Amino acid sequence: MFLASLCLALGACQGVLIHEVKSDYSHIKVIDYGSRRALFFVGDKELNLVETLMDLREPYRLQHPYAHAMAAGLVYRQDPGTVLLVGLGGGALVRFLNHYFPSVRLDVVEIDPAVVEVARDYFGTRTGPGTRIIVADGRDFLARSTERYDLILLDAHLYPSELTDATGHPLSLRTAAFYRSVQARLRPDGVVLFNMIAGRDGSSYMADVCRAFAAVDVLAVAESTNLIVVAKADGAMPDDAVLRRRARALDNDDYGFSFERQLDIRQPRERTCN
Repeated sequence: MFLASLCLALGACQGVLIHEVKSDYSHIKVIDYGSRRALFFVGDKELNLVETLMDLREPYRLQHPYAHAMAAGLVYRQDPGTVLLVGLGGGALVRFLNHYFPSVRLDVVEIDPAVVEVARDYFGTRTGPGTRIIVADGRDFLARSTERYDLILLDAHLYPSELTDATGHPLSLRTAAFYRSVQARLRPDGVVLFNMIAGRDGSSYMADVCRAFAAVDVLAVAESTNLIVVAKADGAMPDDAVLRRRARALDNDDYGFSFERQLDIRQPRERTCN
């Protein structure tokens, strides 16, 4: 989500700067807008990327529509026991999973130690009995790990630079070797979700994923440039009836958004990899 979208969502752009730090990877700002706190990656071209948005009154609720779509991984891989998240940001998905699914064993990999510190100090995102936060490059972690996961969430973005494509996707996470590492770390019937940004580089990224994985679904987040790409290394995707049955079961509880509505933003499967 870009700054303009955030302003529209909040109704104003009169925020209060809470914290600012420059790391080897990003220029980070934390800004409060009333009860909402935003984590920005600040650039030099008047393009400020909102990495995380949190309501201080309910920090475990997901505020970003793209995060709702990422959570749809819980529909595609029902009742996961182990989850890997690559890319921490402010830790919205960590707090969500810890709060609503405390039995899940969660590993989080973040390349920037400054992001880990900001997430801890300003967003309350910490390690816990079932949660590890590891400072590492996601590519290196997956290449050397022996863990297996039911669900892998790839939510790693940096401000665009020589380390990324034009939309901030790290180039190290866009290689055939990396996709093989992801597949090796998935348990049977496991699912991986990629948070992509639409555009020329996003299209080539999706084409790479389509070539690397056996089955792909795409969720086009409304009023956003985010595309959430769901991929399986083995077998076909569950059919619509199965997915909707799982989503309705989740919607019996209150998560602050509808899982079934995430299925409504899927692109037709016959268009997904064409």
